[in-house]
Amino acid sequence: MNIPSIENCDLHNKTVLLRVDFNVPIKDGEIRDITRILRALPTIEYLVNASAKIIIISHFGRPKARDNNLSLKNVIDTLSQLLNKKVKFIDDCVGEKVQKAVSAMDARDIILLENLRFYKEEEQSDSNFAKQLASLADIYVNDAFSCSHRAHASISRITEFLPSYAGFCLQDELKYLEKAVSFKAKPITAIVGGAKMSTKIKMLIKLTEKVDYLVLGGAIANNFLLFSKVNIGKSFFQNGVDNLLHNIVETANKNNCKIVVPEDVLVAVNSDYSTSISRRTESILDGDIILDIGPQTLSTISRIIASSKTLLWNGPIGVFEHSAFASGTIGVMKAVSDLTHKGKLTSIIGGGDSLSAISAAGLTDKDFTCVSTGGGAFLSWLGGNEMPGVAALQK
Repeated sequence: MNIPSIENCDLHNKTVLLRVDFNVPIKDGEIRDITRILRALPTIEYLVNASAKIIIISHFGRPKARDNNLSLKNVIDTLSQLLNKKVKFIDDCVGEKVQKAVSAMDARDIILLENLRFYKEEEQSDSNFAKQLASLADIYVNDAFSCSHRAHASISRITEFLPSYAGFCLQDELKYLEKAVSFKAKPITAIVGGAKMSTKIKMLIKLTEKVDYLVLGGAIANNFLLFSKVNIGKSFFQNGVDNLLHNIVETANKNNCKIVVPEDVLVAVNSDYSTSISRRTESILDGDIILDIGPQTLSTISRIIASSKTLLWNGPIGVFEHSAFASGTIGVMKAVSDLTHKGKLTSIIGGGDSLSAISAAGLTDKDFTCVSTGGGAFLSWLGGNEMPGVAALQK
């Protein structure tokens, strides 16, 4: 893919607006997984060594208004420690305060601006907002693959106003994912979990045309169980998707793709997430909440993976944040990692929740062939959709 790289740009004493993805999981004020910050470091360090002035911008969560819990101030200490360099935080991303701070920058200085989504204009891809951001810098660098499926002001619109380049994280992810979607080594297994059925429909249909096994977990599996007339108790599912499920099943049958859903599950009763109960799917009770796969399903999935040459994975299989319901996700993660290390499996994993699951399993991205920071971006890429952030760099 032909996109301009920061390696082909004169950066000396230039002010660079660097779009990253610091949308990291935080609990009780502590960052639970720093993978996305780590992925941005090579680009930041390259810009520092090139004597650029670096302005870092990112979104954080889905704020409805200004919210201290979703301020990027929460990541400033971690970022400074990882860079071993002072990073100045400005509690806005446009306006006089920001302009004043930028005008006082010296070469190699780093500023982190406030959460872009504190301004509704960011998600509206507002041209004036993009212009205000662009006015701060000489050059724009996109290093946020995980956001590049969105047509937002700081992702695609801004490229209309500044010379624009790709950072190393974006370049690396595109390179690995281009290899992934070539689907060369068969059998191919895809694992799709998580809660958002609607965002994954197109990708599921696309996968059934390409893979040999489509393994489903999380709330997506609940929908398929319900579609098959299985009682799912009080488990989460998405309404109004039966026609889409029918299309997925029909496409899978047409392409000899086997859809794998849980045969047994771990459930919570009365929202007590501290204890899990194992049940066969035909024995689920009305008060049960499905939160993980059961041991038999884990064994089945492990066998399928062991017979595969390529694995694509998006979204956790269970609610791994609760230890009683982590065995499915962690068990499959470890099986995939083991086969990858033995050279028997090419493993491509994507999504923010998947990154957290890797950490929960005591593993790192080095335990897999490719780990993408993107959730929606990963799905968009696998679905063959144009990514506005990438397309904007190609113009």
